[in-house]
Amino acid sequence: MKFPRKSLAAAGAAALVMVAGAAYAGPPWTVSVGGDSTGSPASYTAETIGASPQIEFTVPGLNLGCDSGTAEGVIIPGPTSGKAGEIADTEFIDCIGPLDIDLEVTQNATWDIEITGDNVGGVTPGAITNVDASVSNPDGLCSFDVTGEVGGAFDENTQQLSVSGGGLTVSNVDQCFGLILNGDPATFDGTYQLADIDTVTIAN
Repeated sequence: MKFPRKSLAAAGAAALVMVAGAAYAGPPWTVSVGGDSTGSPASYTAETIGASPQIEFTVPGLNLGCDSGTAEGVIIPGPTSGKAGEIADTEFIDCIGPLDIDLEVTQNATWDIEITGDNVGGVTPGAITNVDASVSNPDGLCSFDVTGEVGGAFDENTQQLSVSGGGLTVSNVDQCFGLILNGDPATFDGTYQLADIDTVTIAN
C-alpha cells in the first residue's frame, strides 16, 4: 500500500458487513455475494468518495488528510461469527503528513473485515482489524508504524463502507518534528464505494 505524494495513513482501507434485521440476533451472520452464500471468496475493488480530502487521519493535535484512496481484497460468502472478508492492498493518494511533508505507506499484512453487529435498516456495523502499516518520509524526516483496528459500517443499499473512529496506535516513531509520538492514539475516516463485485449482503 502506498501513499504516492503527501501521505499519512494507518489503516486504510476497506471493511464489510450487511442485509436485514431489527432486533439483535448476533452471530452467526450470513454473508452473500450476488445472493449466493455458498460460493468461493469474491474479489472486490473500492474507491473513496466525497469531498476532498476524502480520507482523514488524526493524531492528537494534528489533522492530516488524503485526496482519495483505493482498496482491494475478497469478500467471503457463508456463515460467520465475525470475519467477512480481507483487504489485501490499499493506496492513499495525495496525502499530507506533519508540516505538509510527503510520506510513503506500506501495508505490512492482510487486514481483516469483521462484522460486529446486526444489520439495522440496511446498515451493519463492522471493523477493519489486524491493521499494520509502516509510514516513512522519502527524505528521512519522519517514520512511524500504525497498528490496531478501526470501526465502520456498511450500507448495503448503496454498497458503501464508511470507516471511522479510533482504535489505532502509533509506535516506532523516528523524528516527525516531535509532532507524532509513540503511543499516540490515531483515528481514520473515509467512505469507500464497493465495485467490481456483485451486491454484497448480510443476513442476521
